[in-house]
Amino acid sequence: MSSRLLVVLHSHIPYVKRQGRWPFGEVWLFEAMAETYIPLLQSWLRLKDAGINNALSFSFSPTLLEQLSSKYIQQEFISYLQGREALAIEDERYYMSRGEKNIGRMASFYRRFYRDSRRDFIVDFNKDIVGTIKQIQDQGQVEIITTAATHAYLPLLDTRGLKYQVLWGKKVYEYYFEREPKGFWLPECGYFDGIEDILIDNGFKYLYVDSHAIEGGKPIEAFSGGSGEEEIEIATFARTGLSTYRPYRIKDKDITVYGRNSMVSHQVWSADYGYPGDADYREFHKQDPRSGFKYWKVTDRRNLDSKQVYDPDQAAVKVKQHALHFVRSLEDNSREAKKLGFANPSIVGCYDTELFGHWWWEGVSWLEEVIREIGSGNELELALPYDIGPAKHEAQIFESSWGMGGKHYVWDNNETTWMWEIIKKAGKEYEALKMFANGSEMHNRAVCQALKELMLIQSSDWLFMVSNNLTRDYAMKRFFEHYTKLLRISNSLRNHKTDTEFGQWLERIQYEDDFFNQISPGGLI
Repeated sequence: MSSRLLVVLHSHIPYVKRQGRWPFGEVWLFEAMAETYIPLLQSWLRLKDAGINNALSFSFSPTLLEQLSSKYIQQEFISYLQGREALAIEDERYYMSRGEKNIGRMASFYRRFYRDSRRDFIVDFNKDIVGTIKQIQDQGQVEIITTAATHAYLPLLDTRGLKYQVLWGKKVYEYYFEREPKGFWLPECGYFDGIEDILIDNGFKYLYVDSHAIEGGKPIEAFSGGSGEEEIEIATFARTGLSTYRPYRIKDKDITVYGRNSMVSHQVWSADYGYPGDADYREFHKQDPRSGFKYWKVTDRRNLDSKQVYDPDQAAVKVKQHALHFVRSLEDNSREAKKLGFANPSIVGCYDTELFGHWWWEGVSWLEEVIREIGSGNELELALPYDIGPAKHEAQIFESSWGMGGKHYVWDNNETTWMWEIIKKAGKEYEALKMFANGSEMHNRAVCQALKELMLIQSSDWLFMVSNNLTRDYAMKRFFEHYTKLLRISNSLRNHKTDTEFGQWLERIQYEDDFFNQISPGGLI
């Protein structure tokens, strides 16, 4: 009996529609669409046409679904692709005129890439990535699950906030896929005892956690060569004797939990041993000062100045080598599991979708090669959660995440404590507002918009950016803007100041934060 590999790709971009374009804002979404989502869909369709088992699980955040489905985003994305193509043409001429033919050829490569992406988006997908994904799921070949409405970090939210995030995560999914979701992706794999009760109440059947949440021991990050124990206290998890080679039913609860396999994750994500850091792969962090294109390969991970020009053909050779190495590692992993007594082991690999193509340029090609290699053998098979069958064993799950330290540090630390205080205040402010939902049409619109602003405040993205000092200023700007909008709505309704000026302002912020339009006064909880 072959071992079953469950590959889960978690897809999320924060809500950036009409919230800035470049260098922060909509460009993040457009990059992911061009470099990850479109290539990944085309790869999946190639595998399907070749008759290869390509069963994959995806989670899509509701904010991402809303943005991908927006007519505004769809049209702006086409303009973005046209702009990139024009920049590539300029670079090609510039570098060829200087005799730098290697970079000139790479510019030509980018020109073709963005031209083809535009054709694929318009012709093959009819500008509708979500509709294409729905069609694929309807054919029974992938499993799409949902996550929290605005990708909030759930372990630190109050009960009301949790219910909003889970309920609207489910409702938005149902709107786009016309079915109930079976699985729920915990943002950042953030689990705490009790979240499963809310998931069960909403009809969810399974969720995913990090390996140490089931097995105990040190979290994967502690072994990855990252910042490590010298900077933060790594959470300590007692060894349980359990294994991620099988799913479990959470103790005394009717819901199944899958744990991601540490080896499968480490092999890809490790700062020292992960595939994306190979010398022949494209360097993500160095870009051309004129156009922003990335023309160099990793060369030396510790020196950004001595990069050599990227060679796609060299990279393609490494892709095949690494795909073969990964599958052989999986097969070794499978044999070891069987020696331990797991007759039908399941191996769970969980990744951010945007790793493939965006962060790791060769990642989509690598994943396709992995799937082809698995399909040519007989020791492994790709599977979906419902292929595994009901869990026969119980487990008590540790409070945990897949972040640094294994718990909540990345989202709750000295840099973000003040943000959590505001999140709590915002939640109380909204609860006090709901009494106004049965007033005039403007009052009801205002309360619905207040819920949207609350959920945007709760987004884990702002906390992550502040903690890591990544686009910190943009994150704080967005966080305060949504809080300020909530406060103005609250003050206006409390003081009965809903005049023409307020109505015009409300229309403007409804245009800016134009998502979750399924929210109506009758649907508020």
